[in-house]
Amino acid sequence: MTPMSDRKLRIGVIGLGRAFTIMLPTFTGDKRVQLVAAADPRADARERFAAELGGNAYAEAEALCADPAVEVVYIATPHQNHAEHTRIAATHGKHVVVE
Repeated sequence: MTPMSDRKLRIGVIGLGRAFTIMLPTFTGDKRVQLVAAADPRADARERFAAELGGNAYAEAEALCADPAVEVVYIATPHQNHAEHTRIAATHGKHVVVE
């Protein structure tokens, strides 16, 4: 078993726009956090995430929330999508942070 001090919180991000870009230095600067997946409808954003951060990249929120590597879903989508994305994450038993 991994000691709690060595354990990383595995985060999946829905939405790779401005909110995520602002939070990215906080995520990458915290040794307790690992970005493991992202979902965004834009192929270029997904490709950039996978190349730069090495995580899985999905076109749909549902696929990200089904990923067993994701413990926490950080929702950084436009406000009108927050309720639906939160519902999807909760349905998959994920912890949720809404931007």
